[in-house]
Amino acid sequence: SRLMRGAQPDAPRLARLRAAIEALAATPRPNGELRDALAAMEGVTDPDALEALWWWVRRTTPLLQAPTGGPWSFGRRPLMVAPEAWLGQRFGSAQDGLELLVRRYLGALGPATVADLASWVKLARATLRPPVAALDRAGELWHGRDGLGRELIDLVDAPRPGADMDAPPRLLPMWDGLLLGHADRSRVIDPEDRSRIVAANGDTYPTFLVDGRVAGLWWTRRASGDTEIELEPFRPLRPADRAALEAEAAALARFLGPREPEAYATYRARRDRTRSMTALGSPATGTSD
Repeated sequence: SRLMRGAQPDAPRLARLRAAIEALAATPRPNGELRDALAAMEGVTDPDALEALWWWVRRTTPLLQAPTGGPWSFGRRPLMVAPEAWLGQRFGSAQDGLELLVRRYLGALGPATVADLASWVKLARATLRPPVAALDRAGELWHGRDGLGRELIDLVDAPRPGADMDAPPRLLPMWDGLLLGHADRSRVIDPEDRSRIVAANGDTYPTFLVDGRVAGLWWTRRASGDTEIELEPFRPLRPADRAALEAEAAALARFLGPREPEAYATYRARRDRTRSMTALGSPATGTSD
């Protein structure tokens, strides 16, 4: 890309620039302010040269996006902060990080297989086996098997509802971990429905669950100045399920109204436009926001 043109700065220079940017980012600052500081430090006036240098520094300097307040806490113009300054402690080892990663994954999406974990974090299973083994030796893991005999792991003290427990209808946001966090996603969605919820560019639309499985999509719309949630079921719904979903949708609409009254509206419009173009025989393309 244009930003990657130019040679990588030599190691001593890159280390010096990283240290300077981390020092500046001890308090949250916009990307532009950090980039301008880099230009001043290095006396770089050519815009392309600055962007190339900033690309290398930004790519190799660990920075976090700091919350800025407001309804979602993170604005469209992010503030970046050095992690150690923000957290008040130094980084742990790579092994510590991997063990924390396994704990957080299982805390959200367990029980799961190691293959599920590898699929979610995009790391090789061989990389994940040592932290899993370390947690196991420490007595932190539960072991079980799924209906196909595959070994499952989970945090030992995590709640695991029995198979006889009813799964109430639920509305899930876009890119929800339940749909993306497992190698075998047939546990929550029928294979024939996957193309309905995943766009060509990988966007995963907002869905709703019935009996713990994806049963349709939901979208926001504005009606008489208010936010409403419209359900788009894949198959007819039982009256009790529709009533429960509509109650969930009404609560969600009240939450979204003052915060983001038309959440995901651009994705629905893009989906509908793609459908129309496909029906007309035109090639359809899409890009993520």
